Amino acid sequence: MGLVFSEDWGAISSAFRQMFNGLGDVRIDEGLLEFCSTPPSVATGISITKAGELAANMPLHDIQSTFTQISFQEDGFSLTLKGPDSAYTYTIPSEILALRST
Repeated sequence: MGLVFSEDWGAISSAFRQMFNGLGDVRIDEGLLEFCSTPPSVATGISITKAGELAANMPLHDIQSTFTQISFQEDGFSLTLKGPDSAYTYTIPSEILALRST
């Protein structure tokens, strides 16, 4: 079972910061988590509100939806959002993850 947006915002914020640390621009506040890659890296980003609203931007697709839970995979490379009718997994592109080894 994942973390619940309405109950676990502090834990969600910490896990989000750890997942995206050093990979681009990370913004975290009382109501929004946001990651955006920076040039010359591949363009990608994800924004999640405390209400579970998602806006993800990856090459070739945009997603806008609302979810109730989030799970961070142990590998630190992906997160999964779950709602009543859908699920979405965001995976950090390998080109962005390569920044950690430089």
